[in-house]
Amino acid sequence: MKREIIAPNVYLTQLPNEKFKQNRLTVSMIVPNDKDKATMYAILPGLMERAYEDYPTMREFSRKLNKMYAASLSVSSTVIGANRCIRFTIQGIKNEYCIEEGEDLLSELCDVLVGVILKPCLEEGSFVREWLEVEKFKLREEIEGQVNDKRSYCIKNARKLFFKDSPNGVDRLGYLDEIDTITSENLYACYKQLLDRARIEIFITANNRDTAVAKMKTAFSYDRKADAEILPIIVEPCLSRPEEFTEHMDTVQGKICLLYTTQRQLTEEERYHMLVAGALFGGTASSRLFKNVREKQSLCYYCAAGFNGFTSCMSVDSGVEHQNAQKTVRAIQYELKNTIENEIPQSEIDETKLTIKTSLQSNYDGLYGLEAWYLNEAIRGTLLTPEYVMEQVEKVTADDIRNVLKLLNLNVIYAISK
Repeated sequence: MKREIIAPNVYLTQLPNEKFKQNRLTVSMIVPNDKDKATMYAILPGLMERAYEDYPTMREFSRKLNKMYAASLSVSSTVIGANRCIRFTIQGIKNEYCIEEGEDLLSELCDVLVGVILKPCLEEGSFVREWLEVEKFKLREEIEGQVNDKRSYCIKNARKLFFKDSPNGVDRLGYLDEIDTITSENLYACYKQLLDRARIEIFITANNRDTAVAKMKTAFSYDRKADAEILPIIVEPCLSRPEEFTEHMDTVQGKICLLYTTQRQLTEEERYHMLVAGALFGGTASSRLFKNVREKQSLCYYCAAGFNGFTSCMSVDSGVEHQNAQKTVRAIQYELKNTIENEIPQSEIDETKLTIKTSLQSNYDGLYGLEAWYLNEAIRGTLLTPEYVMEQVEKVTADDIRNVLKLLNLNVIYAISK
């Protein structure tokens, strides 16, 4: 891995690619997750990936990608902690697999990606209105359709209840009542501001990268403010007692979500302790929640825990028979208390560590894995390797697990029931 600053607030990371037959280029634009712009950030990807100035219709652009040996382009909008990331990605076969000898497909991929970012299709100085209306319709459908996935819907509403309007609580998809306020003009102004201010992280996962590196340096060395700062991990104040909320729906299966946060920001060592603790408690198929709450007591269809290091938040969610909801909540709380207060067998810790290390090694199993890993590390400001984290995981003890779990405070119990 090679990382360098190529312009103010622009970082380029080169990742080797011996294992795969395709190359991948990604440009991520990162800004604080502004609630007022959340809906516009959510609508941008579908608009941007349709076409660009050199290939101004969807048909022409699709034909261009097909001629590039069926290259794929995607634009996405994600939330990482208190930050918004608009990610532009293009992927295509390596040069050595092209038909024509000496063909530089990687360079061509680079040109297309830069074109999509810097030369979007415009109509009278702003985004194409017809396209925007289609994307607004699609976003409205997606937001309204979230209720159909009851598990995700329950977790999302638990987070919303606790984080409210803080940066950690800004919705990835934005807000339904703001969709109609978006125009081609204000959306384009938002995008120009994004280009002008964002922290830019460029990843080139390829061999023979010199041409692509040179093109990226040229493309993103233009004069701009480049003043957006990545927001650090924000730990929300814990509540003195948990908020409880039940949403009534006519569902066959009930859902519950318990939301815990740490009482302070974790130290670097505690991050590794929580990685093991969270997996042991509820993050794997051999975890305590799975074995004891689901399997032994048969209280639920599933029960899992996940810790988000960017928000210092652990969610525990479960699908239950309606009459078992309260029993399941009590069983989850008991398992956490039991893990903190009693002995943890070394065999259980070793099994958990093995699962974590296998997961960390899986970052090398695809083109996306390492790129996503180092993007998260860049936002966190640490740039650690998966191997280093594996070494730290191996050092975690039973006392470390108990001590870090003691920092969790229950803030929300959210339920979906009849």
